[in-house]
Amino acid sequence: MKSLRILIADDHEVVRRGIRTLLDPRPEWEVCGEAATGREAIENARRLCPDLVLLDINMPDMDGLEAIPRILDICPGARILVLTMHDAGDVATKALASGASGVVLKSDAAQDLVMAVQAIQDGKSFLSPAVTKIILEQLVKADKPGPSPGDLTPRELEILKLLAQGRIRKEIAYTLGISAKTVDAHGANIMRKLDLHSLSDLIHFAIRHKIVDI
Repeated sequence: MKSLRILIADDHEVVRRGIRTLLDPRPEWEVCGEAATGREAIENARRLCPDLVLLDINMPDMDGLEAIPRILDICPGARILVLTMHDAGDVATKALASGASGVVLKSDAAQDLVMAVQAIQDGKSFLSPAVTKIILEQLVKADKPGPSPGDLTPRELEILKLLAQGRIRKEIAYTLGISAKTVDAHGANIMRKLDLHSLSDLIHFAIRHKIVDI
């Protein structure tokens, strides 16, 4: 069986050494080279044409996200596994969109790296469970509709409009025939339901949803 030739690109020598420690026990995997900067990763990829590049995101000269497409241009058959300390889902999605085959958090490398390399060798993609969780949470949040005027009762809409017009609580109470305390209670409910935190937020919301005219 042909060995999997791996290039490790990370600006910290101790990290590169730790990765080697995880990979060396597998005789079918060969670490063919190392790189400490983004440009060095590209040059070594050109020279060595590895099967897999373990690529750090934050490196001197050029970050991993910029290096991914360049490495793939040089070695179209190579696969790239991104290593990152950032657990933000946008890093993972940008890496995958750039052509990476997987993302592993450095904090989870001891438990995930070997599985990730094996998955990629088998032609699969791999995301650390923590990364998958973050991406899913972001997708759910993106799909969740934001607050809308429909979340308010007719009375709350009346009060929202009057507040956005600059009317004070006593004026609103008199206009609607309710007490000032009732106005305050409705106002608190409006802010909570719409996730607003100031009168300025409330006015912007009312203008954006055409509750009041500019």
